[in-house]
Amino acid sequence: MILLSLVLFRQKIKPHWWPISFAALAGSLVTYLDQSPLLYLSIICVLIISVWKFQPIPAVVAAISGYILSDIVSTGVNMIWELLPFTSFTDMDDDTAQQVIILLLIIGVKCGMLVGIRKLRLGFTFLTHYTRIPPTKENAGFYLFILVVILGIAYQDFYPESMLSALMPIQLLGFETALFVYVMLGKELSFQR
Repeated sequence: MILLSLVLFRQKIKPHWWPISFAALAGSLVTYLDQSPLLYLSIICVLIISVWKFQPIPAVVAAISGYILSDIVSTGVNMIWELLPFTSFTDMDDDTAQQVIILLLIIGVKCGMLVGIRKLRLGFTFLTHYTRIPPTKENAGFYLFILVVILGIAYQDFYPESMLSALMPIQLLGFETALFVYVMLGKELSFQR
């Protein structure tokens, strides 16, 4: 999640391996103990603010963008696995081998996405120019994006028996994805002025 957040906004990673590794370890421990991604997102925000000197709101946007991209990949892999005739989503909880296979597939796809974004020089640079994002009508998309992601995290266990909502309700994930595209690509695609 941390690497997706940083690569997505084209931040330098190489000189900052120690803080990134420490934040990843702390975030993994917090997520394992607390089962809530909110603390992990807070750790990513503190990392981005302290190391890359982002202001708080752009740091939150970067952190939750990495989270959303991570969720989209995980949900996509789970959907494809569900379509295969191996097992159903409800039976996966009992099968540790399948959970490990799915986890390895998710990690592989995320690593492939990281390499692809970096090699193709994709990603956004506009957040580095924001010293702050004031709560104005023009920036409403940023704040709505943050709010919807937090709602998605809060309701992540709303449909626990559905593969589409394993990580977050699919309706909220779809809305977050649409907001992500609007906020990040709005000016480039002429959605915004």
